Amino acid sequence: MKYIRIISILVILASFSFEGFAQRDDLAVFSTESGALDRMVQLYPNPATEYLMVKLPTPHANTAKLAMHSVIGNVLNMDKEVVDDYEIRIRVRDLPSGYYFLSIKDEESGLKATYKFLRR
Repeated sequence: MKYIRIISILVILASFSFEGFAQRDDLAVFSTESGALDRMVQLYPNPATEYLMVKLPTPHANTAKLAMHSVIGNVLNMDKEVVDDYEIRIRVRDLPSGYYFLSIKDEESGLKATYKFLRR
């Protein structure tokens, strides 16, 4: 079972074309293509129980594309709400406990990164 999880994580990472990996506290960033923008995105609270807030460094919350994946790579449906130009709220209440990946892509600002978070 341990090897299946390791292989699943490697498959997820291989499915993205990322140039680097940086670790920040309890937030993993799997991209350096957008430069400093990917390090300015904030996900909180992490671990999340009801909602996950995503704060973007640029006012493109309406145009940013988000995708959520489970640890084994399944794409998950998510309920998201744009709070303001910089912030998005994602409902995670119905997800089982565990780690998830949130991919954010914004063509206008050039942001392209994937973050991990814990649903407690």
